[in-house]
Amino acid sequence: MIIAATLLSIGVIAVFASLLYARSLSEGSIYQNSAVTIVQGYIEQMKNMEFTDLPYTTSTGSVVAGSGSTSTQIPTRLNASTSDPLIISTATTIPALSTIGISASTSLPGVTDNVKTIDVSSTSSTADDLRLNLRVWVQDISNTGISATQVRSITIQYAWQSGASDKARIFRSSVRTIRSAVPTY
Repeated sequence: MIIAATLLSIGVIAVFASLLYARSLSEGSIYQNSAVTIVQGYIEQMKNMEFTDLPYTTSTGSVVAGSGSTSTQIPTRLNASTSDPLIISTATTIPALSTIGISASTSLPGVTDNVKTIDVSSTSSTADDLRLNLRVWVQDISNTGISATQVRSITIQYAWQSGASDKARIFRSSVRTIRSAVPTY
């Protein structure tokens, strides 16, 4: 009886441990999907705003302000009622992903960190919030040698971290798209 109870308890502990591991993997997937969805939302807002409202940097690093913004500010929204502007980076070279972290403490010239905290789980606790850092570049890549329309490259590097524990990991990625003055529907 004691041997059977011992074997049963070992089995129950193993199942419980695997359930905890599966839960942490599922939670990580929820945060990853939330981060990607937020970044894609910002990209879609930039693709759908008036082309002239989108500030950008030239190949020399000078800023051309959009008509609907201050010099480096993109008038994006977090949701229908919350304005959440992004500040573009003016560096002409996009740094490696390994240089982005969660805090807004970059020492790279011309690189701006947009740190956001998103309540993914709709709780009053901030311990489970998604901490997201976005670096945004909108660069003019028009080719004046051909008779084509104006073209902008939009690049967002992002890093996110869920939880504030010692076991929390930082995940990094980037999204890039092209925007032209020709409307796309």
